[in-house]
Amino acid sequence: MKLSSFFNRLKWIGVAFLVIFSFLFLGGLHVGALSVRMIVAYGLFAFALLFGSNNYEPTKGMKMYYVYILVYILVNILGYTAFSGVFIKDLIAVHFVCCIIIFAFPRIFKTEASIWGAYIVIVIGFIFNAIVTILQSQNAPLGWAIGMFINPTEIDELEIMQAKIADIGELKKSVVIGIMGRSTANGYFIATILPVITYYLWDRLKLKSLWSFVLIVIAVICVYFIQQRMALIVVATYIICVILFKKTPWLLKIIMISIILFSIIYYWDSIMSFDYTQAGRLFYAHDERRTNTIVVLKDFLNDPIQLLVGNNRVIDEQEYEIFLIIGHNTFTDTIRMGGLFLFIPYLILFYCLCKTLIDIFIFSRKVNDYRTMGMAMGCLCFLLYSQTHSTGVQSGSIMFWTLYMLCVQSYRLRRQLIDYHL
Repeated sequence: MKLSSFFNRLKWIGVAFLVIFSFLFLGGLHVGALSVRMIVAYGLFAFALLFGSNNYEPTKGMKMYYVYILVYILVNILGYTAFSGVFIKDLIAVHFVCCIIIFAFPRIFKTEASIWGAYIVIVIGFIFNAIVTILQSQNAPLGWAIGMFINPTEIDELEIMQAKIADIGELKKSVVIGIMGRSTANGYFIATILPVITYYLWDRLKLKSLWSFVLIVIAVICVYFIQQRMALIVVATYIICVILFKKTPWLLKIIMISIILFSIIYYWDSIMSFDYTQAGRLFYAHDERRTNTIVVLKDFLNDPIQLLVGNNRVIDEQEYEIFLIIGHNTFTDTIRMGGLFLFIPYLILFYCLCKTLIDIFIFSRKVNDYRTMGMAMGCLCFLLYSQTHSTGVQSGSIMFWTLYMLCVQSYRLRRQLIDYHL
């Protein structure tokens, strides 16, 4: 590698560390009234506006997100919640930051070195978060100190989390936050980023494939400690996809799947008699959210105004419970936020995102661009995860849009390279 190329890559690692690390991990670290993420985001916007250039048209998903935000503002005006502190904070600190990512990334991350730098920072972030997660699961003070410094939490809440970790009987509680601030966000991060950092699994290079396999093992261990069921499902789904779609002989795939099925059948009695409380919350089936969500949706249907513009108010304890119940799905949470007026554009947005990501996945697999394919799979894993949690594209996920824009930019670079050679 030439010295100039080395320093260029080093420069982009620095840029990516400032931008990507801030967006993914520093939303809870504040300088005065503003988070580090917001400071970096609005600084990036100013830089991209003054010095950046973009030759690409936005994808349909990007355009629809702008439409979605406009409708979101409109329904909150109609619902008399547009001037509440919660709505304004959500708009400025989350949705506008997502819009900045859509606007700025094509103007900043538009070279192979820049995408590579972002990838390196994501890998480092994943490993760092995994180490902190494992330390916290063992109640190591260093793990909690690091997690609390990067994403501060109230001291009394930290004491509760440490107490639950110390009590083996409380394993059903999901409290290990890593450097993400919340255990749910930690599960999202590991399940979403895993396909990105393990894309060498698709390659035929044995040493790099082994490294990816090690990262998968680390991810599974972290998911167990985090105790997020959907994280386990998404990680398992990804592993199955690797087995099915990896370019290996079909005979080997059949053998691998047969071994898994045979093991399940052979050990079926042991599986059925296993004390799943030992696995904590991962196999804890008592969950009333589905029933409660149906009840709340029926209440929405009986109230025409609420059905049209949603219920984006959190005033008292009862309404907070409504927020918790209906918010555990990306689509029902959209209905809560803005009723049918917001739900319809969100359906279009969700479809556009899925179609774009699937198209990128198919193209990247054909041309052996495994990095871009891994990014597309990571975004799809996020969308799958959002079917059982309130964090999703509808709530303004900075993690999703960061990865999505890197994926689109990486895809555009590869298309440009192929068109040039043709």
